[in-house]
Parts: sequence; C-alpha cells; structure tokens
Amino acid sequence: MSKPLLDYYNEKVEFSRLPDCAEKVQLAITRLENPYNISEEDRLMYQDYLGKDAAKAVPEIIDKNLVRIFPMLVKYRTIKKGNVTKFTEYAQQAKKMDILSYLLNAGNDLRFHPKELDIAPKFTPGKSDNSIPQQLPDYESLRVGDVVWLGIKPMPWIVLEKKDGKSLVISKYVFDCQAYHSIFYKVKWNDTSICKWLNGEYAERYFTQLEKEKIHPVYIDKEATLFMEEKEDAVKNTLFFLSVEEAAKYFKAQQDRTARITAFGKRKIMWATFDVYAHWWLRSLTQDVLGKGTTYVRLDGEIQNHGGYILSNSYDEFYDHFGVRPAMYLNLE
Repeated sequence: MSKPLLDYYNEKVEFSRLPDCAEKVQLAITRLENPYNISEEDRLMYQDYLGKDAAKAVPEIIDKNLVRIFPMLVKYRTIKKGNVTKFTEYAQQAKKMDILSYLLNAGNDLRFHPKELDIAPKFTPGKSDNSIPQQLPDYESLRVGDVVWLGIKPMPWIVLEKKDGKSLVISKYVFDCQAYHSIFYKVKWNDTSICKWLNGEYAERYFTQLEKEKIHPVYIDKEATLFMEEKEDAVKNTLFFLSVEEAAKYFKAQQDRTARITAFGKRKIMWATFDVYAHWWLRSLTQDVLGKGTTYVRLDGEIQNHGGYILSNSYDEFYDHFGVRPAMYLNLE
C-alpha cells in the first residue's frame, strides 16, 4: 500500500491564513477560473469570499493598478451595483485612469445592462452541477505573473517566463523545509538529496499523468548550469531550484523574492522557525571556508551568494532546513 500524499498545501488552511489583500483575491479568482480537482467546500469558500469580504482589498488592487483583474471582480460579484460608485471615486482619487474608465463603463452596465455582463452562476452544494472537467489549464492563455494550479493536490504556481513554446513556473509558496543535502561534504546539485527527492518521489507522486506529460525536462551540468536540450555531462531534471542569476532575473525587486511559508512547512525544524516568510534554497553552489556552502534567498528577499550551510557541523543530524520552492518548464502546445 502506497503512503498517503502529504498536505503540502491545504487550500482551506492556507486561504484562511491570508489577510484580506490583493493576493488573496487573485488566488480565489484563479482557483475558480481553474477549478481543477477542487472540492465543493473549497469552491464555496472562494465564491463566498469574493462576494462578501474581498471588497476590502479592492483599494489595494486599484493602488497596484491591476487592471486585468477587474472584469473578474465583476464576474464574481466583488464589484457590484451597490459599491461600484465607491470604487470609481477611489480610482479617480488614485489617478488610475485605465481602471477608472473600466469602472465607469461597468457601473453603467450594472445599472442598465446587467444581463449583458459576464456573471458567474453561483455554486450551491447539492443543487449546482459540480461536474468539473479534469483537464489541464489553458497554458497558452497564461501570462507572466499569472497563477496556475497544478498537482494531484493542487498548489498555486507563478508563471515566470513564456518563451519558445514553453512556460517557466515556480511554486508560489515555500511548501516545505528540508536539508539541501544530508552528508557533510561539498556536493553538486545533481547529487544532492533535495534534487533526488524533487525528481524522484515528489515528481512521480504529486503530479497527475496529464501534468507529467506536459513537463519539459531540462539538463543541468556539474556547474549547475541549465540547458533546455540534452547535453553531454548534464543530467536530466524534471524539477529544479532557480540559480542565483535566475532568481535575480525573474524577481527584479527584493520584495518580490519573499515567499510565504505554508502551515505544513512551518512544522518544527532544527535551526530556525519561520513564521510568515522563509528562506528558500537556490541550486547554485558556492565555495566557502569549509567547502560546503550553497546559496539561498533570505526571508526578506535578499539573495545570499556566500552560501548557506549544507551541513552545520560534522554530525549528520545537524543541518539547515530551508524552504523548498521548486520550478519547472511546461510545454504550452
């Protein structure tokens, strides 16, 4: 009998941990737009949040000028006839002209042409049809910065890049804390225990067969350089960590590199207890005095080039547990 899948990301728990903010609203919308392996309870939770409490976060959404999200706010009843005027006035004061223009038109439609608007039907357990197609998201329509849900127990992933028919995604959250390697010596990425776990148990057990068929393998050499095509002396990887250079490239601002840690990842660890954010490993290795360093992103988003310890001393039970935040390429076709 195979062991049960761990709840690295429990939708109900993780959603309830978020304060009312733009991030929480976006998660709810992307999940309802991609109801992949969703339960009736979670579907109702997201719908109720958008219709009742998400309006508290709309001023932040306006301040961040997230224009693309506004049709979804109308679709899921966050913006409605009773509050559209208030948000229109806020957008005017904030001088967000594209959003102001949309809200003026939406307000007119809500008053005079409500049947012409794209409004999602409300889901009611036991009454509404909950037959959700178990199909992959529309990868072609994804844009950089979008959230896509993947996994047998779905987790949110962020789109970092779309290029040459492929999309690079990374887990939105730190879903676990593990040691980079479990033996006291300098080791290459492909030989680390974390690489073997990601490309072994996690890749095999936590993705559906359809998803596995969409993952594009990469090849990583002994210098931790990544190649899209097979290369001599490079090892095939399904999942991997970003390098120092990639972390800096795809997350330009330090704040953008911060990653929340899930409730599962917060379980007690040896050297640090993370609260809201966590350090997360990178795959680039670096030479320190003892020859056993690797790189990581600190919980405040700063990249540590000088290296975190793979092991902290000569005893195998003492080693740093930092955040797991894997990345992978998906074929868009």
